[in-house]
This record gives sequence, C-alpha cells and structure tokens, in this order.
Amino acid sequence: MDKVKDNWMKRSEAILLRIIVICMMILVLSQLLLFKEETRSYLSKVDKMEGEQLNTAMPLYADTPLQIKEETTAVKNYQSMLRKSKVILLHMVKPSENAKVYVVVNGKRASDFIKGNSKITVYDGDYLEIDATELEQPIQFIIKIPEKDLLSPVDGLIVEGSKGILTIGKIKFKNE
Repeated sequence: MDKVKDNWMKRSEAILLRIIVICMMILVLSQLLLFKEETRSYLSKVDKMEGEQLNTAMPLYADTPLQIKEETTAVKNYQSMLRKSKVILLHMVKPSENAKVYVVVNGKRASDFIKGNSKITVYDGDYLEIDATELEQPIQFIIKIPEKDLLSPVDGLIVEGSKGILTIGKIKFKNE
C-alpha cells in the first residue's frame, strides 16, 4: 500500500511539475507577444478600451524654444507708483563714443551712457551695477545723489574699472 501511495505521489508530482513548466512557458510567450502592436490588440482588452493610439512619429522637440515673457500689469504699475523712489545721476568721466556701457538695475539693463551721463530712478533694495564689458580701456564713473537722502551708495562715490561689471551696490534709503 505504501508502494502504491509512493508511486501515485511521484506520478502526480511529475504531472504537477510539467503543468508548472508549461504554465511558465505560456506566461513568458504571452508576455513576449505583448511587445508587438498587432498581437497586443488581440491579447489585451485594455488597449481596446483606451481608444486609438496616438502617432508616435511626431518630433519630440519644438521648432522654436519656449519663451516666457513677463508682462507688466496694471497692479505692477500702481505698486511702482506707490513705492518711494529716488534719482541717481551717474557721470562717465571720459565718455567713449563707440563703446556701449549700460546701467544695470537688478540684473536688467535700465539705461546707457550715450552722452556720458545717465539719470536713473531707483527703489529701496535695488541692486545697481555698470556693465562695461565692451570697454577695453579703464574708465571712471562718479555717482551723484541730488537729494543726499541715501545711505548707500554715498554721494560722490567713484567707481572705476574696465571690461567687466562694475558694482555700485544695493540701494538703501535713509529712514525718514
């Protein structure tokens, strides 16, 4: 009886092992068939339910790069009108007619030195620089504060240099 039971167990174990191997082969084969578009539409109900396939032959890049422009709004205009502003005069000691020199406020070009002078309106906390990257020879600038009501920069400050960004610094108003 034990022999019959052992034989039956061995046979059922062999059959079970074959069934497992066959199921694994069917699983691997079906997964490989899902890689192809034609067979996937027949084997998978999900693709049928999702609708039509998009064309993947489209270019994955734009012809022109995306450009985001910050436009001035009415709110920004009113805010700038409500903020206290001061005027700073910048004088180039020996103006150069062919060189392009700019006043830079908060990283943006605000004015130039075409006539050797530049008058600029600044607000508390602005960062002021002079862009002289196109100048070869050394140049000097004198900063004049007409109302003498700024802590920084000071009236009569002389900034000099060439071929680079000349830092004037952060604008600080006197507390009134």
